[in-house]
Amino acid sequence: MKPPVIFLAFANDADDHLALLEEERKVVSGYLLPLANEQFFQLFVEASASSADLSNYVSEFKDRISIFHYGGHAGAKQLILSDGKANAKGVAELLALQKNLQLVFLNGCSTRAQVEQLLELGIPAIIATSIPIADPTARDFSATFYKALATQHNIEEAFKMAAASYFMEKGEAVGIYRGLDLEIEGDDDILPWGLYVKKEKETVLGWQLPLKSAASFIVRGAGLTYQGGESMNKGLVQTIANAIQPYSENIDDLIASAKRKGREPKLRDLRVAVIDSFPTPIGTHLRKLLLSEEINTERLQKIVNIYTISNQMLASILLAQLWDECHHRDNLKIPEDQLSLLRTFFAIKEKKEEQFNFIQLIRTISDIFEVNKIEPFIIEFTELRKQFFAESKLQMAYRFLEEMKAELSATITADEIESFCVQAEDHLSEIFKHIGFSAKYTLATVKTIELEKSRYRDPNYRHNLVILDKVTAAFGILDDVLVAPEFTDNESVILMRNEEEVDPFINLSPFIIDENALSGQQNSKLFFFSHRTEQEFHYFLTDNLRDQLKVNNQQYIQVKELFELFLREVVNESIAHVQ
Repeated sequence: MKPPVIFLAFANDADDHLALLEEERKVVSGYLLPLANEQFFQLFVEASASSADLSNYVSEFKDRISIFHYGGHAGAKQLILSDGKANAKGVAELLALQKNLQLVFLNGCSTRAQVEQLLELGIPAIIATSIPIADPTARDFSATFYKALATQHNIEEAFKMAAASYFMEKGEAVGIYRGLDLEIEGDDDILPWGLYVKKEKETVLGWQLPLKSAASFIVRGAGLTYQGGESMNKGLVQTIANAIQPYSENIDDLIASAKRKGREPKLRDLRVAVIDSFPTPIGTHLRKLLLSEEINTERLQKIVNIYTISNQMLASILLAQLWDECHHRDNLKIPEDQLSLLRTFFAIKEKKEEQFNFIQLIRTISDIFEVNKIEPFIIEFTELRKQFFAESKLQMAYRFLEEMKAELSATITADEIESFCVQAEDHLSEIFKHIGFSAKYTLATVKTIELEKSRYRDPNYRHNLVILDKVTAAFGILDDVLVAPEFTDNESVILMRNEEEVDPFINLSPFIIDENALSGQQNSKLFFFSHRTEQEFHYFLTDNLRDQLKVNNQQYIQVKELFELFLREVVNESIAHVQ
């Protein structure tokens, strides 16, 4: 399947030169190129477009063009291309041949008169100008628009952001105008650009740039099968055990003991040790996978669940540290690009969260850490970050599992299931080679903290908590006590570097919460943040990924207030902005 195309066409005039047109081309291309490099779409840029170019390329990209952008001189009835005037009606009829065209952006002077023809021909959305526009203004408006699109804002949101930026920064409309008629009409308070939508095609306003790679990482028709005569989970268990051996005394002892006896560890013992080495959210789903050997779509879903929950847990840890840094550092800077991506996550719609790509969020926060020279709480993340940006086996594994996540929402043919399972398991193994360090850290729920202080003695703090690991233990996850000279936070889920010491730690709430800590119940009931709506935050139960928990003014308001504080301090918005 060939990728969709974003077609940017520019045309300058040697006699009536637009000095900033080349800069517009570079800026807009710069925002779109990273996504094109990920093969989400094809970016085609023609710096000196002629009539023949438009005709040839529209034919070449049959039904693949999603956005057509024109920058250059224009008028009510024509676009001024490198070889002269192109009749607007002819251009409109040419573009209308593209069945998947979503938007035409005519960034020249007084192009509104061309809108009616384009709408009549069925093009869903057009951005056009009602008056002559200054060269710097045209550049800035399109730059803001495409920057917003590139950060996963939809067409309507991107247009509104560009409009707001124009009104904040506009001065007098002076300079070189992108049109033949330089007479300026209208009120300065009227936005020169308009977004025009065809009736009954208003859904185009919610269209976003694709974030699914057109290059498939799933090998179809490979006919891969599990080796007969041994457990299908054996290779995965051994790979994970080797990855976490440097961080797990239990695994290390098990492997060393078997080696002394001249044999491999028993698979049953190794499997239990592997499962119990990870924090509960990962261990629970790893257990579901490793205790089953049925080849079906459920197995594929279990592999994807492990992948997704691991990514969300890492993203939650990074978000929690980012909040700590913002709270304690007045000079911390979050570049606008990264801030937009953070807002994208917290604006995610219900039923869309299942397809959210947490790798993008992890990369965004890691960029913020890099800009501000922040040392990650997860020490090994510095090295892991390099792998996110390298053309490595790890990146291929992430891309494969993102594609498989989307594939599971469709129908997978019976003859491909086993082959897909083998491929998915291989890629999951690759991921665990890089995140084996997870076994080194301790996840815990702190329910209450009590002060212990005797006369003339230093105080200690009695943490009533639950250590969130060892999911295969006979009695399950039970309440425990840890006494330490430092204290953490009540009713919170924390991550510690050492199970015996609370310092250092990082508080992962409100991104991860334990309902039993909030309600005063025994044991643990862990929830991850899902999405938010007006006046409510929604969570899903990590055990089954289905059960929901709502946080609002009537239930667990302390969590709601905590989340709103985070949004104010880090994202610079409040829940009132959610529609």
